[in-house]
Amino acid sequence: MKTKKTDINVIKPENQLSLFGYDDYFDLWIRLLNTQKFPNCILLTGPKGLGKATFSYHFVNSILSKGESNEYSIKNHEINKNNFSYKQIISKTHTNFFTIDNDIFNEQIKIEQVRNLLKFLSKSTFSRDLKIVLIDNFEKFNLNSVNALLKAIEEPSYNTFFFIIHDNSYKISETIKSRCIEFKINFSESQKKHIFSQIIQPYEEECKSIDVQNNLYFDTPGNLLKKCLFLNKSKTKIKENSLNYTYFFLDQYLYEKNPLSLTFASFFIEKFYTELCFNNVTNLSIRFQNYSKILRQISDMKNFNLFEKNTLLYIKDILHHETR
Repeated sequence: MKTKKTDINVIKPENQLSLFGYDDYFDLWIRLLNTQKFPNCILLTGPKGLGKATFSYHFVNSILSKGESNEYSIKNHEINKNNFSYKQIISKTHTNFFTIDNDIFNEQIKIEQVRNLLKFLSKSTFSRDLKIVLIDNFEKFNLNSVNALLKAIEEPSYNTFFFIIHDNSYKISETIKSRCIEFKINFSESQKKHIFSQIIQPYEEECKSIDVQNNLYFDTPGNLLKKCLFLNKSKTKIKENSLNYTYFFLDQYLYEKNPLSLTFASFFIEKFYTELCFNNVTNLSIRFQNYSKILRQISDMKNFNLFEKNTLLYIKDILHHETR
């Protein structure tokens, strides 16, 4: 397939005015907060694309906007865009709120960001004693950043709250886990379909050709939305199998070095092997070995700067032999 530079624009979590699917979690957190049992450090884990960051920003807004004009609607789980705290949160000027994040194109959280967090914690605030820290993409913290963060969360003051978001609970150090209360976010397929039907509304024209029934079993609403927009922007036809999708995204990654392409390719590789094993139960051990080889190659390519063209050709060769 011919590739070209592709950019997609998805509403960022901090700009999402509506929240879907988190009613039970939200109500639980409100009860804990109102009874002064809310933990100082929360760890939110679960697959990327479930809306963990959006949920966190909504809860933060519900706290900081309380008593203000146009405050957060707990009943409807909606942020009022005219609210003062909301405007300060998205402009990163709120004196009671600090966030650490990086977009998908950055490899790691920088130690300077954590040092700025420590400075924030040491300062007094103007309006309230409350301090809230939201850390997204915690998996991108390097060891130095993790160690620096530990100092901040070991003995937090009673009025300081941390929201740490990570996509994989198994890759978090036990030292961090021991200092947090973990909430593992997961939704059923029907719940994911409902969430997707809501978040897709601003993009219905771009996403109308995606088969939600088939894809949401494997994927999350947020990831699926990004794939829809990515494929629409690249003018790629949807009516193709998992293997063709994989080849397309591997080529796209080689062309523009967009990590999102590699993420999508990995998803369709998983989908390809799931379908392959489901339809043909012979040689399952060999297929599992090949799938593991591919995952290892992708991981090594990202971590050790392997020669990308040769690595991707090797992956394609494995996949090609699976179809013989």
